[in-house]
Amino acid sequence: MQFLYLRRFFAKPQYSRAQLINDLIHRFGYRSYLEIGVNTPAQPGWSHASIDIPLKHGVDPAPEVGATFPVTSDEFFAKHIRQKYDIVFVDGLHIFEQAYRDITNALQWLNENGSIVVHDCNPTKEITQQRERVSDVWHGDVWKAILKLRSENPNVEVVTVDADEGCAVIRRGHQELFRSNAPIAEQYAYPFFNRNRKQILNLISVDAFRKRLA
Repeated sequence: MQFLYLRRFFAKPQYSRAQLINDLIHRFGYRSYLEIGVNTPAQPGWSHASIDIPLKHGVDPAPEVGATFPVTSDEFFAKHIRQKYDIVFVDGLHIFEQAYRDITNALQWLNENGSIVVHDCNPTKEITQQRERVSDVWHGDVWKAILKLRSENPNVEVVTVDADEGCAVIRRGHQELFRSNAPIAEQYAYPFFNRNRKQILNLISVDAFRKRLA
């Protein structure tokens, strides 16, 4: 049973993060791409090399991935960034605070009509969204960064595509904020998220996302 589960997880996603990113690139004519947390060929949904765009930069402190900027994302945004990007993929440290910081920093360095894509936003099991990795599959609590954006920032549009572990697409615009009368501590706990995931994430299907692009 465990072997079958791992086979399902490591199988190539039907609609991968790379396909989603390339769809955005082709739809909007993007020319520059930044990847925070560089994927490797060993990872399912490997993205960096398959992104179809003239300029690609990667940020990752792990020496084995060969990133353009072998530093943390915080150091990159503080010391090394020199240009704005059309599209930014956030897939670094899967911790709420870091993911939210990466998103807000990316928004400051995003060209007009740009897009941010955030991976691992839709954990379907509580164990995979623990802040410390305790399972083979690990999403961390990235979903909390999407909740914070959906609850507090009316000046962006956020949708999460129900594909490849949940890919949130963030663009400048306007959104109706997610509201709840539940205490904040309850809202940021997994049971609340699990009951309200569609509203929190503004979750849409792949078909609905592609229709929006069309």
